[in-house]
Parts: sequence; C-alpha cells; structure tokens
Amino acid sequence: MRRFTPVALLLLAGTQVFAQKQLKPKSAKEGQAIQAVMDAKDPDSRIKAADDLIKNFADTEFKSFALELEAESYMQKGDTDKAIVYGEQTLEADPKNYQATVLLAKLYASTTKSNDLDKEEKLTKAAKYANESLELLKTAEKPNAQLPDAQWTEVKNDFMGQSYLALGIVAAFHNKMDDVTANFQKVAEMDSDPTDLIRGGRVLLDLKKYEQAVPWFDKAANAPNANAQIKDIANKDKARAQAATKK
Repeated sequence: MRRFTPVALLLLAGTQVFAQKQLKPKSAKEGQAIQAVMDAKDPDSRIKAADDLIKNFADTEFKSFALELEAESYMQKGDTDKAIVYGEQTLEADPKNYQATVLLAKLYASTTKSNDLDKEEKLTKAAKYANESLELLKTAEKPNAQLPDAQWTEVKNDFMGQSYLALGIVAAFHNKMDDVTANFQKVAEMDSDPTDLIRGGRVLLDLKKYEQAVPWFDKAANAPNANAQIKDIANKDKARAQAATKK
C-alpha cells in the first residue's frame, strides 16, 4: 500500500522546498511548529500540529503544506467530507498544489454512487481535478536537488496514476468502457498502490460491469508490490465478479 504521503520527499531539513518554491520559517518558533507537523505519528496528532501551525503563525508560507497534510490525515481517518474541505482550502492557499488536486480527484470519484443526486456534479469535479493534476505534473520541478531523477519520476508517476484512476471511474459511470480500459491501464503502469486497481474494479462491480472488473482484480493481485493481504482481497473480489457474471 502507498505510504502515508510522499510529501516527506519534498522536504529538506533546515530549508524546506515545496511546490517549486523555496520556503523558510520566519522564526525559530515557526520552525519548531513545522517540525512538529512533520514529526506527528498519527492522523490526530498531525491534524492538531497543523492547526497549531496555521493558528499561531497566520503568515506562514507553509499553510498549503499544513492544510494538505490535514486533508490526507482526515482521509486516513475515513472522514472524506473533512478531507474534501481541507483539500479545497489547500488549493485556496496554493492553486498549484498537485497533491491536493490528486487527493480531491480521487475522493470525488471514489465516493460517487450511482444513485447520488449530485452524481454528475461530483464526477465533473473529479475529472476537473484529475486533469488539473496531470497538467501541473507535466511542469512540476524536482523539489529537492538531492532527490535522484529516477525517484522523482516514480513520485510523479504515482500521482499521475492516481489521477488516471479518477478519470477511469468517471468514464465507468458514463459507460465509456474504452476510456475505462485506457485509464485503468495507466493506473496499473504508474500507480504504486495496487489497492487503487481494486478500487477501480469495485466501481465496475457496483455498476454491474462484472466481466470488465475481473482483469483489474487480476492486475492488483499480480502487482509486484502486492502483499498477501492485497492478493487475498483482490482474489475474493475477482471471485465475486465471476460469480455475478454467471447469474
């Protein structure tokens, strides 16, 4: 599964570099508050540390960084509503924060249900943020000069793969199966977390596209970084899809 967040790869001790802009604490106390956010070990303590940073240092240049971590922390807690709120606030602070656009694309896509009254509104937002992410990542500069090129490419590919997941889900709801295949294949090639393929397959299951779901569960189970738990989940979902196909 994906690590909590790749934001740590975008930070340097002492001088922080984020979103193509060099950022520095304005005081030692602000630096300590920023470090507290980075050192937080769980979602609740991370949310509190980020809130403290924003509250106590209203002019901090790390506001976008803190808000985005709060969004991810709420997502980790399963509170998608608050994750979306903080993701949107992140973009108000920094419209080029591609981590936030990726997060919002996935959240809007993955929380959409076929009977939602606001289904099309959510799908429109998912596609919008996914496409914005892909555009931002095209020109995203390496945030840390010491980060190897190959590793930076992996980070960008992972973000792009998550964006293609959102686009694939949108295509599934609109019954554009060729687009689903093209986008989910990008997920298989670029996304570091095979559970995203399971998420995509489950959307197809929910939409009663059972036969089309099977290959993505297979790809999740056979992914190089799929552990025993992921393989088991993927194979069980595949069995559900195959059983539904026979009915």
